Amino acid sequence: MSEDSEVIVDLIAGWASGAVSVTCTQPMDTVLTRIQAKVDLSPNTSTAAAKIRVANINNSFGSRTIHSTKSLVMNSGMPSLWRGSSAMIGAIPFQNALLMAGYGYGKRWCEEYNPNSVLLGVFVGGCTGGFVQSILMSPVELIKVNQQVAGKSLSSATSLVATGIFSKSVAWRGLEATLLRDGIQHGV
Repeated sequence: MSEDSEVIVDLIAGWASGAVSVTCTQPMDTVLTRIQAKVDLSPNTSTAAAKIRVANINNSFGSRTIHSTKSLVMNSGMPSLWRGSSAMIGAIPFQNALLMAGYGYGKRWCEEYNPNSVLLGVFVGGCTGGFVQSILMSPVELIKVNQQVAGKSLSSATSLVATGIFSKSVAWRGLEATLLRDGIQHGV
């Protein structure tokens, strides 16, 4: 198989595996995001108000997740569990391409200046790939989270988020944290 064919196979496999993984795991990601979005961590929140919000939810392990999942399905229908997945499925091939290109560049650069350290090359390559893909994924994750916590129908949430996120210049909100989280994570 030629090198060009291998690249095409890798891209198709990356796209397919990413789409399947997002499709399978998106419901729990949506539930998790909605649970986390309901927690008010501001210093002005009274303890009583926080207790009122969770009063009807049993605090045993998993009960909040089960309650949130049932509530989301009952109020918004089964498709609401996949809110935000279109952004992730659309971005995964590009994320993988940027990650692999950044990894290769960083690893080659490091090996050029320090050919005796294989592990350093892997670390620098991973960090480089993580940093590069973060530039794409930061706005994609912002879109996903906004779709997941929107209280409107899925189609309304999608159009609202798509039009508002770039017009308000917030597309890369959280980029610094994403760079640190993904850059170091991919290096290790």
